Amino acid sequence: MAPNIDESNALFDFVVQKGNGVKGLVDNGIKMVPERYIQPPKERILIDKKIMNSNDDIDQLLVAIDLSKLHGPEHDQVVGTITKAAETLGFFQVVNHGVTLELLESLKGAAHNFFAQPPMEKAVYLKEVSPSPLVKYGTSFVPEKEMALEWKDYVSMMYTNDDEAHAQWPPQCK
Repeated sequence: MAPNIDESNALFDFVVQKGNGVKGLVDNGIKMVPERYIQPPKERILIDKKIMNSNDDIDQLLVAIDLSKLHGPEHDQVVGTITKAAETLGFFQVVNHGVTLELLESLKGAAHNFFAQPPMEKAVYLKEVSPSPLVKYGTSFVPEKEMALEWKDYVSMMYTNDDEAHAQWPPQCK
């Protein structure tokens, strides 16, 4: 059962400590974003007025960034676009990255398999207690220190070689 969203400690315990994550809140029928997830206004990324008043600049940032151009004469422009999008919008889309659709679909399936597990099974890989140095599961990156929790769950799996991946990654992700 999801905690009372008005009780910050109960929310933190449910989401972070017990490994339920944001998915656990959603699965339990949460209807509104808890206050603990809302960034204080002074901490929010704001698009400066110059960009907001220039449709050309905002349109340029909203288009997909072509990573194939990183290794050519447009390198500096691509880097500048990535930097500007990250600093102002906080996100961007990349295309021509060289990752096959088959691999992307496989990764998406592995993620669905991992996050579909019961909380206790995912919690084995919580970043503070994971038996594997290659696998970390969590929600916010540093929830104990963040002014606002991040509305996400993640599993980070480092790849060193096939043998280590097969030995240390969760079975659902192999």
